[in-house]
This record gives sequence, structure tokens and C-alpha cells, in this order.
Amino acid sequence: MISLEHVSKTYEAGIPALDDISLHIEPGEFVFITGASGSGKSTLIKLMLNELKASKGTITVGGQNLNKMRHRQVPMFRRRIGTIFQNFRLLPDRNVYENVAFAMRVTESRKRDIQRRVPMVLTLVGLASKYKSLPRQLSGGEQQRVAIARAIVNSPKLILADEPTGNLDNKNAWEVMQLLEKINQDGTTVVVVTHNIEIVKAMKKRVITIKRGCLVSDVEGGTSPKHV
Repeated sequence: MISLEHVSKTYEAGIPALDDISLHIEPGEFVFITGASGSGKSTLIKLMLNELKASKGTITVGGQNLNKMRHRQVPMFRRRIGTIFQNFRLLPDRNVYENVAFAMRVTESRKRDIQRRVPMVLTLVGLASKYKSLPRQLSGGEQQRVAIARAIVNSPKLILADEPTGNLDNKNAWEVMQLLEKINQDGTTVVVVTHNIEIVKAMKKRVITIKRGCLVSDVEGGTSPKHV
């Protein structure tokens, strides 16, 4: 699903963000990427989304070599990935239903497919009764569940989540992680960037740790090292 071979990223000012990262994530895995602020976690996610280009090395996502991807191919590539962010990124002037439906309209889905699929995913995330609510009328946890519904409505094979619980209290954070685990159990590959070590330890998934731009550990299920 995801392969990085000797990937480095240096920003224009000469500041190194990632140094010689190699890792492989198989289809259907649930993986945490952890590390202190500024360690390079978010840079890694942006490389996987092709928001940034690697300075060195090769990145392959879903069988596509991002190094060779043309600029015009990037939007279509990103539409096949579900993305979740810390600050939700909902459309403030559209209700819950329209926020989720928007992701399908971008892919030019048929109206009847939108009418069928959107209520289905809102039920999955527990917001079927709030489909008419605007984002400002929802709690932080509810807004993040809308963001998750939007991320999965097109049935992506991969979800990339960058600090999805960063703005949530413990209760809502756990609810979001349990929802992502359920989505993973249905076969979707899930990659979560987080600094919430409590959740990481409790969920016992594969954990990749980045420190000062270097991959320092890769542990499966909180026990045995992998790929390092």
C-alpha cells in the first residue's frame, strides 16, 4: 500500500525535515506514526499525500510512484485517499449532509449514489440525526466524526489522519480512535499521526517513531521491532 525507500526531505532554507526514511505499510494495516513536535511526522504525511516532493528517495502509494506523478494527476490521486486533520476543515456554511456529500460531488458521483451513500456513512459515525446541523452547532467530537464520514464516503482503501484527536478531550478522542479501528477492521488501511501516547499504548497497533527526521523504531503491536 505504502512504500518509502531512502526518502529524505530538505526545505528550501536547507533545513532537513526527514533523513533516509525507509518503511513499508501493507494493505489493511493500522499504523501509528509518533514523535515529538517538529520531528517530521506531518512532513511524512504530506509526502504520502504528494503535497510535498521528496528531496531524495522513492515514494509509492497504492502502486503509484509519486516521484513520477505529473501535476495534473495529483488531484485524482488524492481523491482516492481519505484524509482527516486536527482542525476538521469543514465547510462552515454547509450542514453535515452537505459537508459529506461535497466529497462525492468532487468525484462527480451520481446524485442517487450520493443520496444512498451519505446517510449510510452518517449512520456509521453516529450522526444520522444531525444531518441538517451546521458545524458550529456541533461539539468538537461530532465535527471530527463528520470529517471521518467525509473521508470514508468514497470508500477509500487508505486513510491518512494527521493528529485527528489533537483538539479533542479524552472521551471524544477515544470515540474517534474506536471509529477508525472499526473502519480498519472493514479492510481500510489506516495511518495515524499522533502525539497521544496513551492511546497509542492502549490500542496495541504498529508504531513507527520519528525523532529529528530519522526513523528510530518500528514496533508491531507494542512488542516486537519490525523493518528497522
